[in-house]
Amino acid sequence: MSATEALTFVLCIENNAIRAQALLLCESIRQFGGCHRRAPIIAVAPRPGLGIDGEARVRLEALGVEYAEEPLNRVCPQYGSANRVFTAAWAEGRARSEWVVVLDSDTVFFEALELPVAADVAVRPIDSKGSATEGPGDPFDDYWTRLAAIQGVPLDGLPFVRTTDRRHRVRASYNGGLVVVRRERGILRAWADLFSRSVAAGLKPWRGSSLNVYASTGFVGPEASEYWGSNQAAAALAIWGTTNRVFHYPDTYNVPLHLLMEHPELASGPRTSPLVHVHYHWLFTSPYYERALATLQDLGAGRDRLDWLRARLPIH
Repeated sequence: MSATEALTFVLCIENNAIRAQALLLCESIRQFGGCHRRAPIIAVAPRPGLGIDGEARVRLEALGVEYAEEPLNRVCPQYGSANRVFTAAWAEGRARSEWVVVLDSDTVFFEALELPVAADVAVRPIDSKGSATEGPGDPFDDYWTRLAAIQGVPLDGLPFVRTTDRRHRVRASYNGGLVVVRRERGILRAWADLFSRSVAAGLKPWRGSSLNVYASTGFVGPEASEYWGSNQAAAALAIWGTTNRVFHYPDTYNVPLHLLMEHPELASGPRTSPLVHVHYHWLFTSPYYERALATLQDLGAGRDRLDWLRARLPIH
């Protein structure tokens, strides 16, 4: 099987702040994707009325990216992170490659992705605890227990992982910015199905919290914030309810740039190299991008990667 047949990249693009992010991500794949640089890329606008403009379509076409507008996120359109869930399930049924790589739009590649040939899934543990559970007695354990019951699996079937900030040992919960699955296992459809059923059951990990999350596009609002982390919880249960062949990528994948900038001690610790995939959130916009570039340099990003980025930042 050739590299172009091995995997399909899938991401969301809408006529809002993620437009520029998605275009940069697609360009990074074509520039630095190595053996996967010519692999199929599908960019989807999954909410009605948010299809992209003509200029963006031309740029995607020039990059060899397939663009689709499909009303996929009708279950929870107020929660933008749910876009990836329904887009991923749709793409799983459309792709013909062995692997599907689900990406957050606010990420870039600096090296070729390694496929987990001895596993069915490859993911990175969550950056910090958030709405994950440390076990019985945790304030979010009831939410996870109810979600596991909807999936029909015992919660203790999920192993424990360490968060990237190294502060918490939690039940398996993974960052949605990079999810790599073997297509034939149907994990992405199981993910969307579980998330949909959880919404129908009224499950919200942050219900009544008055939380207002700041994400890559700015504050998401109290309504979306009540769901924050719910699609990642559904992903973990869909994964472990389907397979136990799960590979955890090293710290060069889904690198949480915002966390490393807030906690320099994490960036200064021992790390593997080189950087493969970076999750920058809002940090490629003004006035943050110069500090983001400096942090990437400290993390060992190559000069050619930094020069490529510098010529394209800030994004708008």
